[in-house]
Amino acid sequence: MLGMLDPLAVAPMVLVAVLCVGALLDCVRTPRERVRYVPKLLWLFFMLSAPVVGGLAWVYLGKRPAVLVRA
Repeated sequence: MLGMLDPLAVAPMVLVAVLCVGALLDCVRTPRERVRYVPKLLWLFFMLSAPVVGGLAWVYLGKRPAVLVRA
């Protein structure tokens, strides 16, 4: 069984990786005007130093909602 990973062990790792990469890309692509509380550079530092907590904080607290413009 050496080298074989249990699917129940791999699933959380994949979820954490998707959360971290998605939050980092979203932070980089978000305009500076929509970022809340601290500058983007600090958000990125926080996400790199504490990936799970930083990613979740960015998703729920990091940016202002997009303004919808009606034609």
